[in-house]
Amino acid sequence: MNALLAAAVLSLMLPIRMETGLILVRPFEFLIAIGILGWPLIAARRGVRVPVGLLLLLPYLTWHVASASVGGPRNTAREALQVFAVTMFAFLLAQEAPRLDLKRFSRRLLLGIAAIALGTIVWHIAHGYWVGWKQLFDSRLSFVFLPVVLAGLILFAEAERRRRLHFVWAGLFPVLLMSGERKALVIFLILSALLFARGRLALIVPALATAFVGLLLLSTVIENPYLQKQIRTLVEPGGTGNYEYVLATGRYLPGDTPSDVQRALALHVSSQMLAERPLLGVGTNQYQTIVDETYPNAPEELRLEIHGEFQRILTENGLVGFLLYALIWVSAWARLSRVLRGAVDRGRLTSIQVRVLPLLLFIPIALFVGTEASGTRSFVGAIIISLLPELVGGALARASRPVLRRSGLTALPAPAFRLAGGAS
Repeated sequence: MNALLAAAVLSLMLPIRMETGLILVRPFEFLIAIGILGWPLIAARRGVRVPVGLLLLLPYLTWHVASASVGGPRNTAREALQVFAVTMFAFLLAQEAPRLDLKRFSRRLLLGIAAIALGTIVWHIAHGYWVGWKQLFDSRLSFVFLPVVLAGLILFAEAERRRRLHFVWAGLFPVLLMSGERKALVIFLILSALLFARGRLALIVPALATAFVGLLLLSTVIENPYLQKQIRTLVEPGGTGNYEYVLATGRYLPGDTPSDVQRALALHVSSQMLAERPLLGVGTNQYQTIVDETYPNAPEELRLEIHGEFQRILTENGLVGFLLYALIWVSAWARLSRVLRGAVDRGRLTSIQVRVLPLLLFIPIALFVGTEASGTRSFVGAIIISLLPELVGGALARASRPVLRRSGLTALPAPAFRLAGGAS
């Protein structure tokens, strides 16, 4: 089951999808179906677990489907099928939480994500794209999550192995830069600051400021127009996204990208929708319908759905839906903090690992769902957040005893737990 869950997560990064008359089907749904069919044989021996993290998902998912009824029976059926698939994933993940081998799981994820990223690069170069490796559906997500898994390995690595991983980390920067995936670059820089600062806020802020200045300087010397534009939209966000000019002329201002203009238009329209229906929202999937009716002559790339789950939930599911969604995140943070504090008391994790680990997990997923269109992948992000306390707690419980190790993160030998990548 561990291998199946890893394959299901990796399948969301593959450029394989099938359009049906009702829903978009990926390998993810087939893998989850296999898991559900085989699960009763496992349940006969292990029983059924319904942890808090699983229960907290249900109110929001139910409200999401109920809100879809505004768009009619077809819209409701589509969202119900999608929610059913991700709920089954959450159920399987909750059952495996006490037994999930995070060491092996993280290795599988690292190898799988690296293979997808390499295949994506090779495909793009073979088709003449030396930069901007974003032409394939979904596979660009491998650039987003590769730094997350690698940062986890660095955090829990022995001092000698950590030094080798630092070279890999440094080599990852030009790859992410050439990919043109701005989310990946932002996540990489934030994680670099976290690792450098060892989770200390007093050091994180200067480290991030240094990274920002570095990007600003890089944008002045880099020669490739595409990469220069991508970097400048990060360091000069206030100068992008002039949707009024595009709506009036059908052309983009120099320096603007379709995605930035679409996000700016979505922010403008969604704020109006929220003001009109703050409590219940306009209904799941109704934003795009309203935009199509309001701006029928706008370029097609501007009439996409909202790219940002927090913004979408406020707009389509209202304050009620947003509070139910926020409950998932707040509860997960509080419960994970208790788990990690207990791990420090028992000598299974160092204080540095406890400071860095929650930020390493929460920030990338928050940035991802906060800039990604709604769908299966955004649901899976929320599911992983909700079940993090159970997953980490299960991994800690599997350790028979604390493991002493010398780490480059601490001045003295400190106890730690083997959590990922075979390092402790």
